[in-house]
Amino acid sequence: MAEQFLNRLIKMEENINQLGETLKRMITILGTVTEIKSEIRGAKEEIIKTIGKKPAAAPAPHDHSDELAKMVVEEVGAVRVFVQQSMETLRNEMIDLLQEMISKIQEQQVVTPVATPLASSRARAPPQAYDVEEEVESPGLSSLPADRSLKIADELSTIMNSLKMGCVAGDVLEALGMAKESIMSIVPSDPIMVKIDKWVELVGNYPKRNELQARDVIKLKKDLKEEITRYSL
Repeated sequence: MAEQFLNRLIKMEENINQLGETLKRMITILGTVTEIKSEIRGAKEEIIKTIGKKPAAAPAPHDHSDELAKMVVEEVGAVRVFVQQSMETLRNEMIDLLQEMISKIQEQQVVTPVATPLASSRARAPPQAYDVEEEVESPGLSSLPADRSLKIADELSTIMNSLKMGCVAGDVLEALGMAKESIMSIVPSDPIMVKIDKWVELVGNYPKRNELQARDVIKLKKDLKEEITRYSL
């Protein structure tokens, strides 16, 4: 959801940049028209002076001021319509995006209270109350003892703390390596090792001094939250 929001913001930024270029073009046109009108005014004055010096009247030059003024009005009107349409489009996109985010948040608020009692009741239930079919339908829960599972969740939280906006790839790789070593001392083999290797592979594509892109930070945080929740239950 956050990645989709970021992509839409990038698209809006491009539209705003196009709007800025159009405004620059309008300013250039207005400046050019002003210069042309000044030249015409100067030429007109020179012609009037020349006509005053000659005994015979010369035909008056054709004045293009009205045509230039009409052209400027049409150009400015077209730019104004474009600006209004662009602003209206941006406003509608922002409204749609905000409404979508609000609906997503409301859905999460509805789902979260339901999941919590299920987790707590599962923890308090006696061993004989477990159903085999329920165990098969809940493969996402860790099969480790509670103390080891919570330790792994703590190690994953240290990785999460390193994922801040503007974080450097080298720091994140160091946090991943230290967490993996600590988890291996807790349990020799666990599916989380495969996940950590995938995260290392993703971060390893960056030079160590480069910052991670926002979309990769968001993806890593999402995966980590899921794993931390799984090992915390």
